[in-house]
Amino acid sequence: MISFVSYIWILITALVAATCAFSLLQPFWIIHPDSIHSFGVYIYCKGSGSGGASTDLTNRMCSFYGGQLSVVNIPSGAWQATFLLFSTGCAILLASLILGMATMLMAVDWSRKLSGTMTYIQTSAVLILTSALLVYPLGMTSPFFHYYCGSAAEVYNAGQCSMGWSYMLAIMGTALSIFCPILWNLRDFKSEHDDYPFNL
Repeated sequence: MISFVSYIWILITALVAATCAFSLLQPFWIIHPDSIHSFGVYIYCKGSGSGGASTDLTNRMCSFYGGQLSVVNIPSGAWQATFLLFSTGCAILLASLILGMATMLMAVDWSRKLSGTMTYIQTSAVLILTSALLVYPLGMTSPFFHYYCGSAAEVYNAGQCSMGWSYMLAIMGTALSIFCPILWNLRDFKSEHDDYPFNL
């Protein structure tokens, strides 16, 4: 029988994995004051008018750094590390969700063998995601970032730019991921409602 806590674990893990993947795909980790230029981990947006200086949102054009998806085209070593770490953390969370759901349907012996491993897998995902978010602001010292956000920009200081909603969403998703390994360890807890016939 799958407990109520297990359902909560499935919901939280799925939500965190989706949030992380969605925020990674967005080019709004840092936003320029003109609201046209914005920068993500591996994609950025700029005005498509003459010189890329258009202030019309309808003329915004987004593309990969360097024109194609490649880690080496990302303009900062810190952002390259963030891309690799954050995408790895998202992939581990998704894998843990699939493995965890499969474990709940396995025989008791196999479930017990994989139980401890799942805790380590999800804890490692949390640590990897956290590391990515801490590394990302180190890229604010790059020449690319100084060109768009001013020479006053430094580590954990975006200069004339500001942190965007994608980065905040990534922070919230990572904060929520802390509960995944905790809920996994509590999944065998059964409430008084778990005996109702609508439960599996």
